Amino acid sequence: MKNNLTVFVDKVIESLLLLVAGVTPFLFLNKTTEFYEMPKFIFLLVMTVLLAGLTIFSWILKGKVAINRTPLDAPLLGFLAIILISTFFSGTRYQAIYGDFPNIHGSAVSWVLYILLYFVTVSGLKDSTRIKNFLYALYTGAAVVALVTLSSFFGIFLPFDFAKGVNFTPTGSTFSTIALLILLLPLPLVSIINGNKYFPRYLAVILAVLFGVTIALTGAITTYIVLLVVFGLSFYVSKDHLSKTGLVLFLASTVIVLLTLVSGYVPFHGNKIQQLEANFPKEIQLPLSISWKISASTFRDAPFFGTGPGSYLFNFTLYKPTEFNLQNYWNFSFSNAYDEFLQVLSTLGLLGFFALVLLCVVVIKNSNKILSLTQIRNIKDAPRDVAQLALAISAILSVILLLIHASTLISIVATLFIFAALMMSQDNVRNNATEFSMGLKASTSHNQQLDLLPVVIFILFLVGSVMLMFRLSTIASADYYHRLALSQANRNGALTYQYLQKAETLNPQVDLYRVDMAQTNFALANIIAIQKGPTKDNPKGSLTDKDKQTIQTLLSQAINEGRASVVLSPRSSRDWETLASVYQNITGVANNALTFALDAYGKTIQRDPMNPALRFTVGQIYYSIKNYDLAIRFFTDAVNLKPDYTNAYFDLALAYREKGDFADAQLIAEQSLTLIKKDTNPNDYKLVSSLIADLKAKNVSQQSASETGLKSKDLSGVGVTNLNNPPQVTTPSAVKKNPQVKLP
Repeated sequence: MKNNLTVFVDKVIESLLLLVAGVTPFLFLNKTTEFYEMPKFIFLLVMTVLLAGLTIFSWILKGKVAINRTPLDAPLLGFLAIILISTFFSGTRYQAIYGDFPNIHGSAVSWVLYILLYFVTVSGLKDSTRIKNFLYALYTGAAVVALVTLSSFFGIFLPFDFAKGVNFTPTGSTFSTIALLILLLPLPLVSIINGNKYFPRYLAVILAVLFGVTIALTGAITTYIVLLVVFGLSFYVSKDHLSKTGLVLFLASTVIVLLTLVSGYVPFHGNKIQQLEANFPKEIQLPLSISWKISASTFRDAPFFGTGPGSYLFNFTLYKPTEFNLQNYWNFSFSNAYDEFLQVLSTLGLLGFFALVLLCVVVIKNSNKILSLTQIRNIKDAPRDVAQLALAISAILSVILLLIHASTLISIVATLFIFAALMMSQDNVRNNATEFSMGLKASTSHNQQLDLLPVVIFILFLVGSVMLMFRLSTIASADYYHRLALSQANRNGALTYQYLQKAETLNPQVDLYRVDMAQTNFALANIIAIQKGPTKDNPKGSLTDKDKQTIQTLLSQAINEGRASVVLSPRSSRDWETLASVYQNITGVANNALTFALDAYGKTIQRDPMNPALRFTVGQIYYSIKNYDLAIRFFTDAVNLKPDYTNAYFDLALAYREKGDFADAQLIAEQSLTLIKKDTNPNDYKLVSSLIADLKAKNVSQQSASETGLKSKDLSGVGVTNLNNPPQVTTPSAVKKNPQVKLP
C-alpha cells in the first residue's frame, strides 16, 4: 500500500510539472489588472506550492529527506539571501516584497517563487524519460506561443478584443516570446544535425523554422545577432555528427529564417512582409548609456544592497539624466533597466550584482564542460544524447539574454527550467542526493522506524501554505475587482466606485488602488459640479444642499485616498502627482488648495527632478495667479531640461509678455516657432506666429482661461474642510542653465 502511494505521488508530481511547463508560456486572462504576468504568477504560485507539498509528503512515505544537490544550489540560495536582506533594508518595503503593483516580477515574492520552482523541478526530474517528457511539454507551450504570435503578425487574431493587435503574444511582451524561443531553439537545431530520435527530424525542422521565423519577424537587432549565434553555435558543436541529410535540412532551415529576416527589412515591389514588419510596434528599451547612469547613481547612494527589489521605477524617476528628455519617449517611465545586470546593480546593489555574476559563471563553467566533452569521443562523462548538448547551449544563451535585456517572468522561468533540465541530465548530478535527519524516530504498528524530520517539515509547510493561499486569495480577489472597476471606468461611475472599494478593502496596501480611487472620487464630484454648477444661462446653478454635501464628501475622500497613496509609496512620483492634481483642480472650493497643490508638486519634482512636464505644470499654476516671476522660473527650468519643449517656450513667452518684457517675449516666441513644423502643426504655427506679430506691434492683451467644474469660483456653499493648516510650499531648486538653450 505504501509503495503504491509513493508511486502515485511521484506520478502526480510528474503530471503537475508537465502541466506547468506546457501551460505557463501561453497562459493569459483578462480578469486581472495585468493580463499576462499576473495570471501566470498566480498559476505558478499555486502549482509550486502543490509540488513542494507533494515532494515533502513523498519524503514522509520514503522515511527520509532526500534533496538532489546541483552546482547551482549555492549561487541561487546566496542570490535569494541578498534579495531578502535588500528587502529588509528597502525604503519601500511593501513594493520590495510584492512589486510595484501590478508588476510583480522582480519583487522578493517573485524571486522566492522562481527559486523554489527550480528546486521542485530538479526534484521531479528523476530520470531521462521525465526530462524528455518535461521538454516535450515545454516545447508544446512554446509552439503555441509562436503560432499565436505569427498569426497576430499577419492579422489573424484570437477572438478577444484585447488580442486584436499585430504585436499580441500570449507571453505579454515581444521580448518574453523571443527569449523563450531563443532558449528552446538549440535542441531542434542539434536534433536536425544529429538525426537523433529525441526530436524526429521533420518535427525538429518544423520547430526550428517556426521559432526562427517568429524571432526574425518580431525581433530587434540584438536578438537577430543572438539568433545567428544560436545557429552558428549549434552547428559548431554538432559538426562531428553531420550527415548529408542533416546538412541539407539544417541549411534549408537556416535559409528560410535568413530569407524571412531579409524580406522583413529589404523593400521591393510586392513585399508585404516588409510592410507588415515596418508597421509592427517595437518594444521600447531604455538606452544602455542612460540605464548605466541611473544604476551608477543608485549604486553611489545605496552601494551594498541597493534600493530593494522591484524599486527600479523609483530609481529611474529620481536619477534619470537630462539627455533622456531628448528621446521621443521622454514622457514615459521605465520600471526596468537596459539589462538584468544593471537592474540588479540598481535594486540589489553590489552584493546582488556579484551574486548574479557568480551564478552566471557557474552556469557557463558547467555548460562549457559539457560542450568541451563533445569534442572528445569515448569518454565516460561525455553526453549520450543531444538534449544535454542543446541544454548546455541554451544555458549559455540565457546568460547572453541577461546581458541584452532585463528579465521577464517568462524569460526567468524558462531559464530556470533549462537550468533544472541541464543539471538533472548529468548522471553525476542526478545521483548526488543528500539525506537529512533530525535523529528522532517514531515506531509504527509494524515496528518500523519512521524519521520525524519529514513530518515536522510537512506540518510547518502546511501551516505556511495555508496562510500563503489565504493571502493569495485576497490579493487575487482584490485585483479581480480592480479589473472590474477599470472595465466600468467610462461606463458607470457608481460601479467603478463600488468595485474600487472592494479592491481596497481586500488589499489596502496597494497604492495603485488608492490612486484610482482618488481620481474616481474627484471625477464623480466634478461631474456633479459641471452638470449642476453655474453656467451663462443659469448663473446660480441648480446645486441642492444634498449635491453640495455629496461633492464635499467625494472631494474629502479623493484627498484622503491621495494622501494614503503617498504614505503607502512615498517614493512614487506618480502618487504625489495625482495628489497634487486633485489639489490643483479644487481651487474653486478650497481656500488653501493652491498652496497644497504647489507643495505636492514640489514633492513630486523632488522624486522626479528631471521631468520637464512637472516644471511646466507648476509654471502654469504660477502664471494663473499672475506670479510671473516664478512662472518664468519654472518655464525656464522646463526649457533647460528639454530644449525642444515647444509648449514651454510658448508659455514662457506669454509670461514675459505679461510681465511687460516684450523684447524677450518676442525672442522666445521666435524660438518656439522654429520648433514647430508648419505642415504637421498648422494651428500651432498660426498661434505662435500671431503671438510674434502681437509682440512686434506691442499689442499686449491679457488672456484669462474660463474655468468650469471644481475650479469655478462660483460654487458657493461647497467647501472642503480637510485642507486646514496649509504647508510651507516645497519649492525645488532651479535647474542649471543648459548651454544649448538661448534664453534671457
